[in-house]
Amino acid sequence: MPLPDDIQIYQLDLEIHGACNYKCEMCPQAWGRERSFLKSMPFDLFRKIVDDALQHGLKSASLHGSGEPTLNRNMPEMVRYLKSCDVEAVSFTNGLRLTEELAEQLFDAGLDTLRISAIGYDEASYARWMASDQYDEVRENVRKAIAARDHGGHATQVHLYHLITDLNRREEELTLYQENWVKHTGAFAEVWLMHNWSGEYEQNVPYHRDAMTRSKSQRSCGRPFSPLLEVRAGGLDGHAGAVVACCMVLGHDSEAVLGHLDHQTIEEVVRGDVYEELRSAHSEKRFHDISYCKDCDQLFDVPEALVWSNIPGRKYGESKITEGLDHRAFTPQKMGTGSDLVEIE
Repeated sequence: MPLPDDIQIYQLDLEIHGACNYKCEMCPQAWGRERSFLKSMPFDLFRKIVDDALQHGLKSASLHGSGEPTLNRNMPEMVRYLKSCDVEAVSFTNGLRLTEELAEQLFDAGLDTLRISAIGYDEASYARWMASDQYDEVRENVRKAIAARDHGGHATQVHLYHLITDLNRREEELTLYQENWVKHTGAFAEVWLMHNWSGEYEQNVPYHRDAMTRSKSQRSCGRPFSPLLEVRAGGLDGHAGAVVACCMVLGHDSEAVLGHLDHQTIEEVVRGDVYEELRSAHSEKRFHDISYCKDCDQLFDVPEALVWSNIPGRKYGESKITEGLDHRAFTPQKMGTGSDLVEIE
């Protein structure tokens, strides 16, 4: 399938640090991420990638990927650069290093949305799923960050991100998330079902297996055709800025590398043979030809993936980052029209 003459990249999922200071049970970082992807992205490479994406219509950039962005000391400067380019700036953190000082630096830089991932509805469940006893510390970091934001008169939205860990206790977990996190911190929040990391994580996700059993056929997630680019901090063979197929390939990034932006342009990667094979496989529903796609639960409909949210306008099927991009209306033939898919990393 030929690409349109005008490649459009509206959204960057840009990992600025590949390693993480947590080892969460449900995350491939805990299982041993490939060493060449544990790098921190230099500011010069960050700027090169952003400048390149601006030539293709960049509107929004999310500083996460799958590592912990606050481990990159240039994070506030990166946010400031995005805002100087009139790009929406979003970030996703576990909140442990979110001191009042760092929060104020990010707010001053113009960060639009700060999302804190906190899996665990009380102290014991947090310790299990996040493999950390910093439950109270992180909750206080979020609460103090919101207070600092309000005191400084900043417009940054602060959102909590939670996961249901046991479907049999879904309503109980939801109530506890609301009580222990939302009310305590004053933040907006969203609660999701887990996903299976491209088939790598099967525990505690029976609803995905049920959906696969009920479904007669797979359909493309739409990701290979969307105006979204997933970029890792590290890469293969000494390279950095690896473009990978999607956020779900964490833990086996090397299988999903489509190119490297430290020495290639976005256009060279997107029009490259490896990327084209991925698009062809999805167009022809040859998902089993792609090692990191064949067992991914994103090829099936799970209509209740978003369990609850008090974030204004949030609904399943809508990107968490760029508003108004609905993946359900997406088809491969609409490449470059602004269609997107749900982002649930």
